[in-house]
Amino acid sequence: MGIQRVSSKWTKTAVLQRSRNVNEYIPVTRQYSRQTLERMTELFESNYIKPDRGTYGNGVMRVKTIRIKQNPITDANTSENAVDPLSPSEAEVSAEISAEVPLTTYELRYGTEEKHFHSLDELDLALTERIQNREYIIQQGIPLMKHDGLPFDLRVLTQKNLERNWETTGILGRVAAPGKIITNIHGGGRLATFNELVRPHFDQDRFQQLRSELYRLGIHTAVQLQRSFPRLKEIGIDIALDEDGRPWIIEVNTLPGIYAFGLLPDKETYRKIKRYARAYGRLPSKKGKTSRTSPKAQASTAKSRTHR
Repeated sequence: MGIQRVSSKWTKTAVLQRSRNVNEYIPVTRQYSRQTLERMTELFESNYIKPDRGTYGNGVMRVKTIRIKQNPITDANTSENAVDPLSPSEAEVSAEISAEVPLTTYELRYGTEEKHFHSLDELDLALTERIQNREYIIQQGIPLMKHDGLPFDLRVLTQKNLERNWETTGILGRVAAPGKIITNIHGGGRLATFNELVRPHFDQDRFQQLRSELYRLGIHTAVQLQRSFPRLKEIGIDIALDEDGRPWIIEVNTLPGIYAFGLLPDKETYRKIKRYARAYGRLPSKKGKTSRTSPKAQASTAKSRTHR
């Protein structure tokens, strides 16, 4: 039997939400509809809308809800001394003004394009035109930690080891290209080490604690998914660190890219990743190999697999 792959983001999310060890790391995520759009934009300033099935960050959109307090309108022709017994008191007028609903606009971003809408109906119409009849999910946006002013996220790779147990084998970072809402390498992002991106934000103890937490989370996530998908052998977890350093699971990929790890300085980690991948059949065995391809050459043709 081959290695099991699961393409539906919603299916994987629903399975993970059943785990006490994993659910706390998952942002609020719903299947997209007009109703969930309204509810999510009320709850969160930022939301991401993604194809339920898709790779490379294609089709991902971000909606930001912007609320602006309206200035009260005064009548310049009203006499200061005129008193109308039927008019509301000054206190009543002040209360009415303070109770006014702020003006709401919606900012829609996809790729490097940006559009603004002044009603939820206008926004929903624009989204429907882009979504058409495909299935999408809507997910609470996490304000990403930044490196040199650019947002970044992490990829945690967890594999079946030689004893057929789950083991987290590596973590790498991806920094978004300027002006982009996604960090995908395919979309112009760049690779970086976990240490380079995360260490400047924490002291040594917190840094080590976070690394250990992510390694455990990789195993908990794989164990939970395997309960529903028993032929899984590897997963790649996209992790967002918010501005306080709390980790969040953005999504889980069941065909994770591995060649990007070969471009990082730690070659021993990359050798272990390939050794495990050969053992469970992702890569051909050494006996059947006729030629060797450098990690850089492999990454140039396969780096886009990082997000699947």
